[in-house]
Amino acid sequence: MTSVQVTFPVLKGSRRFIIERGRKWSIIEHLLLDAVSRGAASAADLAERSTLPRRVVVEAFIRLMRAGWVEIVATSKGSLFQITPSGASRVHQEQLPSATVTEPRWRAFTVEQVTGSVYRGRELEIYHKNQLPSHTDENPVVHLSASPTHLLEDMSEVFTAIEGEDELIVGVDRGSEKLAERYAVVTVREGTIEGLPARAPVLLRHTILHAALEILGRDTPDRSETAGSTIVIKETTDEPPKSTAAAYDPSDVILDGEEHWRSFERIITAATERVIIHSTFISDDRATAVLPLLFRAAERGVKVDVLWGQDDLGSSTRSSQFAAAKMQTAVDSAGRTGAITVHPFSTNSHAKVIFADSAKGWNALIGSCNWLASEYTSFETSLRLREPYLIGQLIRKLAGLAQGRPGVWNDLSVELAVLGRRVMDTPGPRGRTVPMRLVYGADHAKLVLEARDSATKRIFALSHRIGIAAESLALFPALAAVKARNIDASFFYGRTTGPLSGEAGAELVRTFAKAGLQVKPVHRPRIHAKVLGWDDDHLAISSLNWLSADPSEAMPFREIGVLVNAPKIADNFMRRFDSAMIA
Repeated sequence: MTSVQVTFPVLKGSRRFIIERGRKWSIIEHLLLDAVSRGAASAADLAERSTLPRRVVVEAFIRLMRAGWVEIVATSKGSLFQITPSGASRVHQEQLPSATVTEPRWRAFTVEQVTGSVYRGRELEIYHKNQLPSHTDENPVVHLSASPTHLLEDMSEVFTAIEGEDELIVGVDRGSEKLAERYAVVTVREGTIEGLPARAPVLLRHTILHAALEILGRDTPDRSETAGSTIVIKETTDEPPKSTAAAYDPSDVILDGEEHWRSFERIITAATERVIIHSTFISDDRATAVLPLLFRAAERGVKVDVLWGQDDLGSSTRSSQFAAAKMQTAVDSAGRTGAITVHPFSTNSHAKVIFADSAKGWNALIGSCNWLASEYTSFETSLRLREPYLIGQLIRKLAGLAQGRPGVWNDLSVELAVLGRRVMDTPGPRGRTVPMRLVYGADHAKLVLEARDSATKRIFALSHRIGIAAESLALFPALAAVKARNIDASFFYGRTTGPLSGEAGAELVRTFAKAGLQVKPVHRPRIHAKVLGWDDDHLAISSLNWLSADPSEAMPFREIGVLVNAPKIADNFMRRFDSAMIA
């Protein structure tokens, strides 16, 4: 019987987690309590009215009775559930008070770096590099490499993996220990992976099995089903990620510089507890202009965190770092240390996003605007995101960017990971919803291909810059759609960048024009928007320069955007852009 040992890199560590223990009340239990507050009812009646199984209704009322909020009364119609005075005093609260306790607990965990999945301390066999088995003809060993996409662990996934039943991690004690770099070892025997937990993702199983079969010189099948640990390898598909039904109003699309400044003022002014700003650049002039707004927020008790992504393109100095230091000095001089923190490190991300709470819920602004460097005179495009599930996801990604080096958890990254999970669980606003999905890093290139394959009428894009990456990333895919379906394809840019000179840019414009694809330089208005759209109903708003950047798999959150599928959203955008060019 031939077996192969497969090793893969992991990050191993333990932390003292602050855990909230105890089951919280579900929305179903709250609704059932509300139902009996309007009149006593039987389990059968409530099951029929709610379309819930009768067993679920009974179990919910058992818990409510234990809390003293519901009692059973005997009537001529039989036994009915009736609310108590204690229950009546709580039913109208936004959330029912849960009987939970908070306590610290040490938990060990492991993050594998091939697909990023997380395991509890003893779920994998872990070894130091010096302890790994050696490859021999009798005992073949294959080593998997870390994926650059998963060099930074997702702390929220760590929390989820190690939480027990009725547990919620709400914090992590300060600790300077770096996660240790180790290796996991599993055995593949007759197509079965031994030593890997059953909940391991299919992609990891596929990668392990593929490596084992390859070292044995066997063909790796497109589909494989085996006994034991049951490996299922599915054929690769190009289906796009799933979208989320998210709150949307046409006014959520923010265009032009002045509208961006007003949106910036509104989101800061409406904040009640928290503001988080991520701007690619920080400039001295803009920092001076926004500080009074942030000081007023701090006076209301709002905590503000400012992060930045990179320094000026092509500059030998870190101008944003210097501006951040000056901004923090001004904060300290104003006596707002602790309330406003301008972080000194770069996230190395080109994303531009603001998060803030308000009396109505959480909001985010995401798009092209450098909130702490822009003069607010260019044509910008951002989206006001109001769906808590998506906002929480973005905050979780920002937690990863705030980590810095792999395995290093600072206070901010932990805080953002906890906050992101909390925001994701917040009820969304009422009203109209449309499909939305977040777009990260190399997903932008896949989105261009999606537009190429699905557009029936037109494809368009706006980009601040055009560079040598334009042809492979955006122009050639769009040209394929032009030739296949004779659609209209128009790309607009503000300036050339990098090795692409003005003369070379003009030649590129002429070459693609002959093939039926328009590439147009626009000097009025000055374009800083980064938008891709197709047909009438698909619009992607992002930080990515579609005609100059080449998003890398190794930096998955360097660029962040959002795709919105809403009636006429792309058509309305182009109408407003056309009007701006005429004005």
